[in-house]
Amino acid sequence: MNSMTGYGLFEKKCEDFYIKVEMKSVNNRYLDTNVRMPGSIMYAEEAVRSFIKSKIKRGKVDVFINFEYLDSSQVEIDIDYELLNKYISISKELEENYGLSSDLSFSKIMKDSNIVKAQKADFDGDYIKEELLKVLDEAAKDFLKSRAFEGEKIREDFKIKLDEVERLTYFVEERAPISLKENENRLRERVAEFLQSSEVNEDRILTEIAIMLDKLSIDEEITRLKIHIQNFNDIINEEGPIGRKLDFLIQELNREANTIGSKSNDIEITSAVVMLKSEIEKLREQAQNVE
Repeated sequence: MNSMTGYGLFEKKCEDFYIKVEMKSVNNRYLDTNVRMPGSIMYAEEAVRSFIKSKIKRGKVDVFINFEYLDSSQVEIDIDYELLNKYISISKELEENYGLSSDLSFSKIMKDSNIVKAQKADFDGDYIKEELLKVLDEAAKDFLKSRAFEGEKIREDFKIKLDEVERLTYFVEERAPISLKENENRLRERVAEFLQSSEVNEDRILTEIAIMLDKLSIDEEITRLKIHIQNFNDIINEEGPIGRKLDFLIQELNREANTIGSKSNDIEITSAVVMLKSEIEKLREQAQNVE
C-alpha cells in the first residue's frame, strides 16, 4: 500500500553540468503532474511526464528540476527577442488602456526560461536527457520509498479501525435475534388484544406477523457487512494502487450500515450502528490518502 503523500530528492554532478530533481505529492483523486524545469531542457519534459506516469497512478505530484552548467564561460545566452517584444508590447497596452503599471524588469526577464535560454555551443541534448532521467529515477525511488513507508502506517491504522467495525458487526449479529424475538412478542401481544374485540382470521394475522418480521430481519445486511470487511482486509494487503477499490468498498459498508439502522427499532442496535457509521467514516477519510 502506498500513501499519496510523498517526498523524494536526488542530485548529481556530471562532467559539465549539475542536475537536481525534487518530487513531492499530496492527495488527489487522479494523477495530476506539475513539472517545473528550465527552458534550456524543456525538450525533455514529455519524457519526464511519461516516466512519472509509469511510476505513479494517483496524487497531485510536483516535480522540480534544476539544471546548471558547471563551466559558465562556455555557456551561450540565447534571447527570444520576438517573444520579449510581445511581452513589452502587451505590457504597454495594458498600462495605457487599463492603467495597470508594468512590473517587467531585467531580473524577471532573465529568469523567464521562455525568453532566455542558456546552453553550451556543443550542447548534447540526448546525453543530457539520458542523465536527467537517471537522476529522476533515483529521486522517484526515494519518493516511492517515502510513500510506501507512510502507506504501511495507514495499513496499520486500517486494521485497527476494521477490528472495531468487525466487533460492532458481531455485536449487532448477536443482538439481532433477541431484538427480532422482542418485536415478535410485542406484535403477538397487540394482535391478541385486537382478536379479543374483533372477528379476524387468526391465520391471516399470523402470516402478516411473519411478513413483518421478515422485513425487520437484518441477517442479509450483516452477512454482506462481514464479506465487505473480509474483502477490505484482503485489498489492503494487495500490491499496487488500491485507493479506488477501497472507496467503492467503503460505500458498500456504509450502505449496509444505513439499511440496518433504518430497519431496526432496537436501541442497542441503533447505538451500535451510530458507532459503526462513525468508524466507516474514519475509514473513508483515511482511504483518501491511499494511492
